[in-house]
Amino acid sequence: MPSIMSAIAFLPVFWIRSQMILVTKWFGAFLCDEGKVRKAALFPKDAKEVAARLLAMRNGEVLAEEQQLASSAREVVDGRLHEFGKRVKFDSSFIKPENYGFTLDIYREATIALAKQAAKESVGPDVHLGQAVRAYSDLVFTSNMLSERLHEWYGLHFPELENVLSGEGYSKAISEWGSRENVLSSLKMQMDSIGSDVEAEDLESIRVLAQSLLESQSARARVENYIDLRMREVAPNITSLVGPVIGARLMMHAGSLKRLASMPAGTVQLLGAEKAMFRHLKEGSRPPKHGVLFTHPMVRNAPGWQRGAIARALAAKLCLAARADTYSRNDISALLKEQFEKRVAEIRKQHPAPPKKGPGRKKGRRR
Repeated sequence: MPSIMSAIAFLPVFWIRSQMILVTKWFGAFLCDEGKVRKAALFPKDAKEVAARLLAMRNGEVLAEEQQLASSAREVVDGRLHEFGKRVKFDSSFIKPENYGFTLDIYREATIALAKQAAKESVGPDVHLGQAVRAYSDLVFTSNMLSERLHEWYGLHFPELENVLSGEGYSKAISEWGSRENVLSSLKMQMDSIGSDVEAEDLESIRVLAQSLLESQSARARVENYIDLRMREVAPNITSLVGPVIGARLMMHAGSLKRLASMPAGTVQLLGAEKAMFRHLKEGSRPPKHGVLFTHPMVRNAPGWQRGAIARALAAKLCLAARADTYSRNDISALLKEQFEKRVAEIRKQHPAPPKKGPGRKKGRRR
């Protein structure tokens, strides 16, 4: 009976060779064995075509050139091709582009095209929502400043009007009717005012200010409506749980909806309170309990000793809502709201009164 070594000697050469390794470079796919290229499937020598294949590889797709060689491969270098063989480490530096007619100029143009495509894809609906909520905050600030200035300025002429009209009606009356006499006549009212008379030029400037305030308030309402509509499309669970503006602000601080979905509840709870957190770490001041979530009515209207626990409960439900909006797109808002309200009721029952300070505790900064 022949020995094992003598039997191996009569085997075909391809049985005793090392396994074929599938390697993909930026200019093609290659089957390698013993440090040599046995077979190659090259990409077209066009920067756009190379960029398209690099983009497909980045998205985890299998290229047609790779499929041509996959049947002969037993091992692969890229984990993306794990279905065709075992993943191994392999030094493919001996496969050089110039040996196959490719130049670095093609690679440079392809990477530039790929970078442009990546920049375009990075701007999604959540990025526009971040800009919209920033614009909304700016319009709120501008409206408040203009309203304060209008009340001070027109108050010199007719201070009693703010007791009769408020909000948009106040600025609309000034813009349309102007003087005290015209306003009282239009409202069909009689009133003795302690305000002073005003020159026509001054009154015209006041009316311009009132018109600017009306335009700012109108723009604010339109942006708020846009945020509401887009948030219901992009993040319906978050919108149902905390409202469109708070949800958009959380996404803005997180960077995107996907990043918000990947954050733990403790981080979501403190989004918007970064300065207070750094101050706590640097100076030893009290740590923050909430950031953007403070604007939610359930947190804002709660007693101080309950706010931290309520904000933490809300952040936990927000994480689930963000993950549902990002991955499954299932509507779980009703369940999350029910669970959150139940948890808030438990917190109120467990902590009806502020905690008592223990003896010997001193007020001041912690060291």
